[in-house]
Amino acid sequence: MDAFGCQLGKLEDDRQIISDNLAYYRKSSTSAAPGQVATPASDRGYLIGVSLKAGHRRRIFSEHHSRLYEFEQHSIYLRSFADSYKADLSGAFGFILMELSSGDLEKLADGADASGVSELSQVVAEHDPVLGGMAQALFSFADVEPHPSSLFVEQISSAIGLHLIARYGNGRIRRTNKREALSQDAATRAKDMMLSRLDGGISLDDVATRCNLSRIAFIRAFRETTGKTPGEWLAEQRLRQACDLLCSSPLSLMEISAACGFADLTHFMRAFAAAKGTSPAVWRRAIRS
Repeated sequence: MDAFGCQLGKLEDDRQIISDNLAYYRKSSTSAAPGQVATPASDRGYLIGVSLKAGHRRRIFSEHHSRLYEFEQHSIYLRSFADSYKADLSGAFGFILMELSSGDLEKLADGADASGVSELSQVVAEHDPVLGGMAQALFSFADVEPHPSSLFVEQISSAIGLHLIARYGNGRIRRTNKREALSQDAATRAKDMMLSRLDGGISLDDVATRCNLSRIAFIRAFRETTGKTPGEWLAEQRLRQACDLLCSSPLSLMEISAACGFADLTHFMRAFAAAKGTSPAVWRRAIRS
């Protein structure tokens, strides 16, 4: 059994991604659902499950009765670990699970200027394509980049956390039409810090702290200043440096890939082709000719 009551022997896909505030797990089986799952009450916080495909069913047992639920693609459940849980699972099984501790919920709420958010609503089989899309995007990126950068993971986690608080939290997020940008000095500090780690292996919290902002406030202000999220801006800088090196250096593609912070040569070639419409080698020959 895993930490969520699933029988590991029945899972064909079991991958995890850990961020500062949320832990993500993708679990699926093409043959059958993993039978019954059960977890005792604990203080672990909350579990959010996102169905990756239609056809899943689960009968959830409470003290005096049970109820059958049908899940479509991007149907979610959100439950508290404070309550014991037992359910019979059947049909298609493919989920992304997200675990959020109570302490991390408070941190996310503080960063989002959400007053009074102390708990999340518990729902079953509720359609949430926004959450489903973000969770799938995280794992889709991780499938092509074996070790996704912490900057990218934290950025997606902040967006997911903000969505959870806004839709399921019991408090209110402060809304304002005023768009606050970074000061010139703060923007320079942030960019210099990210450029020092082109591989994205830098904590957004560290960058945000240097700008005297929470992570969520920093992402908003950076996007207002540059027109891009930190992850988008850093990806652009990688490609810009790669183009400079392709034009002016004798370095091999492998060496350029490493120098510009790409996970590997395949990641470099895929990102370059997506941005330029051709391979780095063909682009280099065209520029030099």
